Order: sequence, then structure tokens, then C-alpha cells
Amino acid sequence: MFAGWLPEWDPIGMHTDDNPTDPGPFEERSLQERILVKAGALVVLDKPANLPSTGRRLDDPDCLQFALIKHFGQMVWAVHQLDADTTGVNLFVLEKGQVATWKDRMAFPRGTKTYLAIVHGTVDFESRRIDAPIGVVSASPHRQLGICSHGKRAISEVRRLATGQDCSLVQVQIETGRTHQIRIHLASVGHPLIGEDWYADDRFRAHHRQALHAWRVDFQDSVEPRQLESPLPRDMRALIDQRGIELPGEL
Repeated sequence: MFAGWLPEWDPIGMHTDDNPTDPGPFEERSLQERILVKAGALVVLDKPANLPSTGRRLDDPDCLQFALIKHFGQMVWAVHQLDADTTGVNLFVLEKGQVATWKDRMAFPRGTKTYLAIVHGTVDFESRRIDAPIGVVSASPHRQLGICSHGKRAISEVRRLATGQDCSLVQVQIETGRTHQIRIHLASVGHPLIGEDWYADDRFRAHHRQALHAWRVDFQDSVEPRQLESPLPRDMRALIDQRGIELPGEL
């Protein structure tokens, strides 16, 4: 069932400077190095770019779940999903019954999910709460999501961390987990992600992926682990350097 090849993906979460569009070859050792936490049935990965959390089916080789199934030699379940282009903290479990347990623990306010994003423009607010429902705004020619009155409630807390050359580094905490929530919310306030390819026009697509990183998950209970964190990937650090952003000490 799980026979097949592993996907080609960049084991360090970025593309090389010489060839910024092609991913490097997959290496089993690199997957092992990306495991942030292995505790009981829990497996926390530092997800690379260019690879979705799950695929179209269980034996779909183009996803992180399949790579983990091959690595552990057993079924692996995703607790939550990140977009293919989004890097960072991604939770999986080796026991199906643990999916609901960890989903519940991650749900706000028991759990707080914090992302880092590089956006276009100079953000002129220190912090902003975006409470705007997200739903389907068009079904043709393809399913398009956006802010609409008939959508599901979506809440994002955005905080400016630093600014650079016509761009800003922001922190986003989400209280809900709607599809493309951060991408849609940031675009709605005039600051789409650098590399955004769906919710902004062509002039914003100057980067090979959306500059979005799942940085940290914090839990409010006393169960360990109480915090999961993934360092900024090299491609976002390079973009930060190129745009003259001074990283805060906490990063």
C-alpha cells in the first residue's frame, strides 16, 4: 500500500542560491533531523516548504504524511495541516485515537498557534485584531475563498515585529483555523504575504513561496510538552536580510 518513491523536497526548508526554483533531493537522514519532538505517539515535525502535510490519498508520495509512514514503517495521522508552502511546527501521531486528543489540546484557548509572516508594505499599526468571516466567494472557474458575510467566523491577532524595505515582519496568532485564514486576513488589510499567489495581484509574487512560518504552539495546561517551536527557515532569514529587517531578539 505504501510502496513507491519519496518526494523530492528541500531537506533544509529553502532553495539553493544557485537554483532558487528547484527543490533538492529527499534524504531519509534529513527527515530524522526535522523531528522536533518524539514523545510517545506524538511526532512533531519542522515542516519544509514545497510539501503539503497530507496528500490526496494515503499512498500519495507528494506529502509529508507519506514520508513519515515510510520512515516509521506504520500508519501516521496528521493532527493538523499546513499549506504546502508554509513551513514550521506540524503535529502528527502514531495512534489514531490521539488525533482528537491533540486537536482538542491545540484548540484555542487551550492552545495558541503563532505564525511569523513577511508581508508587503510598512505596517502602520502595532497590533490589530482581524475578526472577519471566511467562506467561498466564487465556485467558478475554481473554488475561491475570501471574506464574506456567509462565511465562518475567523479571528487573527496581528502584531508588527519589525519593518524593512517596503515590507514588514509580523506575528500572527490565530483563534480559529480556517483554510488560508492568515493569507486572506493579511491581504484584506492591505498587507499580503510576500510570495502570495492567490489573494493578491501579480506585483506581489516576488518570492518563490508565501513567506509564512508556523513558529510556535503554546499549551495552557500542565501536560508536557507545553511549548513547541520551529526556527525560522533559511529562505525567510535570507529575505529578511535582503529587505533590511532587523530581527527581534526573541528570534
